[in-house]
Amino acid sequence: MNMKAALLKGPYDIQIVEVDKPVPGPNDVLIRVVRCGICGSDLHAYKGKHPDFIIPIIPGHEFSGVVEEVGENVTRFKKGDRVTVEPLEICGKCYFCRKNEYNHCIDLKVLGAQTTGAFAEYISVKERWVYKIPESMTFEEGAMVEPTAVAVHAVRRSGKIGDTVLVLGAGTIGLLIMQVAKALGADTVVITDIVDWKLDFARKLGADYALNPKKDNIKETIYSLTDGLGVDTSFEAVGSNVTFTQALEYTRKGGNVVVVGVFEKPETEFNIMNIVNKELNVFGSLVYRWDYPKAIKLIEHKKVNVKDMVSDVIPLERIKEGFERMLKREKGVIKIQIGFEV
Repeated sequence: MNMKAALLKGPYDIQIVEVDKPVPGPNDVLIRVVRCGICGSDLHAYKGKHPDFIIPIIPGHEFSGVVEEVGENVTRFKKGDRVTVEPLEICGKCYFCRKNEYNHCIDLKVLGAQTTGAFAEYISVKERWVYKIPESMTFEEGAMVEPTAVAVHAVRRSGKIGDTVLVLGAGTIGLLIMQVAKALGADTVVITDIVDWKLDFARKLGADYALNPKKDNIKETIYSLTDGLGVDTSFEAVGSNVTFTQALEYTRKGGNVVVVGVFEKPETEFNIMNIVNKELNVFGSLVYRWDYPKAIKLIEHKKVNVKDMVSDVIPLERIKEGFERMLKREKGVIKIQIGFEV
């Protein structure tokens, strides 16, 4: 039996194709996809500039759906369950997997990046990666659990987040980090972007200060908030040499810098003496590890508003349009999801 899927064949070339409908193995859950979001990583890959995507591929890793069928060994799910998925594949045997640090697996794969993703009518995944979503949660919100988990992991990477936080970039991940940081204890969050309507949206979601570096004096604002010290923790959520440099500059001595952005040009230049002289703690943040339950709870209890971040839901046949709209940074568009029949 065939199904429809979107195949990314190369730069700016995504096509609707017919492929075999997956057959679940004994430990698998077959999910009928209901919503799947277009991620910033997908956009980098669409441009042919994501260093980790294996092309051609069916992309899509932010998704929710309904259980269609379960394998004979599956015990936690049944047909009709509403679910979301942690979109990873691991070896389960390496040093890191044995330590339960599975996002460090030496053979880590992300659905839609190194293996088949969810811009398709159906997807089959191991039971271990599936999570039920509450009845109160919409499928749109369920498909936002994945990026929320990215934000949860990034905030947890800092250890003690502190009172003052700087988020560089008001895209999906930046806006989620802003909200998660506040939910997990930050008193004051400053977010920056060069697009004014995104800053307006950030204020709507609870930003204490939303600044445009082309118009506002970020340094003056941050130092006035922190008695000239700098923020406790900063998050780079753009993937730019400029914003990474700002993170190093505006973080206090002994503070934390967490890098989440995807750098299309990974080899970048910065003042490394900022790290040395300020004894900064610089953390990378890769996907998630045991962060899905927290992400689901934050959304369920309205501590993080993902509903308003879903700007549009379009059918699979219009996926190229969705990619182009997000790539052009259409005004008012934060997240476009692909919608399948419920």
